[in-house]
Amino acid sequence: MFKSGILVMIVTLISRVLGLGRSMVVAYYFGANAATDAFFSAFKISNFFRQLLGEGALGTSFIPLYNEKVKEEGEEEGRKFIFSILNILFIFSIVISILMIVFSDQVISLIVNGFSAETKHMAAGLLEIMSSYFILIALAGMIGAILNNFKIFVVPASTAIFFNLATLGSAIFFGRKYGIKAMAYGVLVGGVLQLLIQLPQFFAKTKGYSLKIYWKDRYLKRLFYMMLPMLVGIVARQFNTIVDQFFASYLEAGGISALENATRLYTLPIGVFGISVSTVVYPTLSKKIVDRDFKGVEDNLLKGLNILLFLIIPCMMVFCFYSKEVVKFLFGYGNFNERAIMITAESLFFYSVGLYFYNAIHVLTRAFYGMKNSKDPVKFSIISIVINIVLNMLLIKPMAYKGLALATSVAAIVNFSLLLYTFKKKYIDFKMRRTIIFAIKVIVSSLIAVAVSFGIGNLILKLIVFSIVYIVLWAYPIYKKRLEVF
Repeated sequence: MFKSGILVMIVTLISRVLGLGRSMVVAYYFGANAATDAFFSAFKISNFFRQLLGEGALGTSFIPLYNEKVKEEGEEEGRKFIFSILNILFIFSIVISILMIVFSDQVISLIVNGFSAETKHMAAGLLEIMSSYFILIALAGMIGAILNNFKIFVVPASTAIFFNLATLGSAIFFGRKYGIKAMAYGVLVGGVLQLLIQLPQFFAKTKGYSLKIYWKDRYLKRLFYMMLPMLVGIVARQFNTIVDQFFASYLEAGGISALENATRLYTLPIGVFGISVSTVVYPTLSKKIVDRDFKGVEDNLLKGLNILLFLIIPCMMVFCFYSKEVVKFLFGYGNFNERAIMITAESLFFYSVGLYFYNAIHVLTRAFYGMKNSKDPVKFSIISIVINIVLNMLLIKPMAYKGLALATSVAAIVNFSLLLYTFKKKYIDFKMRRTIIFAIKVIVSSLIAVAVSFGIGNLILKLIVFSIVYIVLWAYPIYKKRLEVF
């Protein structure tokens, strides 16, 4: 399982680095201004539905139900279940895309009301272009979830590489001529590639395709019942970013772009480590829960959380202690001025406070879903979004964009704490002593790496020294105990 996780991490790392490269190119060609604010806002809206249906509630609900259906009724019925889901998703995504095109002005006015009239008009035009992206990415995300359940992880993880190549190429080759619209069309091309790259292995596993929807399938009905509360929870989590955009639209021009660039940096370890670990852990957790192997569930869950500690804490330290240097090195060129660097760096610092908790939430929520409990994660997501909104209102005046980032981190910490406490109370009361001791060791070794590298002037050399010191401190325990060190 964890070997698959390493492969997924490598592929995801390549994808995230390309995504970071895309952000650097956008910063170079367009800077951080009203045009980039308009693009990032419109893209977040079209991407919002992907999280809900493509690889969110629908994909996560599918895995335990599919495994149960195949066990009880056989693989042929399982294939019918897959076809029904994809056909319904295709119809629904077309309807949503049309609605986004028709009501683009109203959607933009609602979500980023603080924009000027000109910026709103620009964002609405970009949303119309990118609305069809939802159809492509919803299908691609669902097919990716299906392939993950067949233990095919690398191809779905690699789809983002092609998306980033498409958007990166659109900025480089067409950005100067067509402006920010080039990015919107690049998003569409990227969506096509994300879908096409998965189809060969999908058809190899399903041995064909049927356009029929089996409405009488009881598992289809159970899927919708299970998905609804989960959908509310994912809406709540994703709504945090929409809320941040709403408040940021009242700040200085370029504020949304700066927050987006900071988000790109702190989500790099989330994508590489958090989502990769949870993606690989979840099918195994689901099968062990079906087999009632709760010792195996506990072992996999704790290892997942500890591996995240080992990987994420060093990233937190780098982003907290070296935030300005990292941002200046990556984005400080072309039209990305000193003010944009400062806003992005300060936002990154406060986002990084909650970095581990963002990652661990992915693992814990999937543990609940494996137990067929989607209600508790929903409740906690709603609580966290209320906290985020309240803190945004309280902190935006004294701290501006820094307050928005800090509010997001605090909300993530609360969400994680509630998930952990409830899972231990309801299902498996695993002991945290081992994890706490492991966390202390990771924090101490990370601080030692910071102390040794802090005085070095060159950022590349600084990060190399940091990494070497951290790896050396852990080399012997990992060599001696292998995965048991976690």
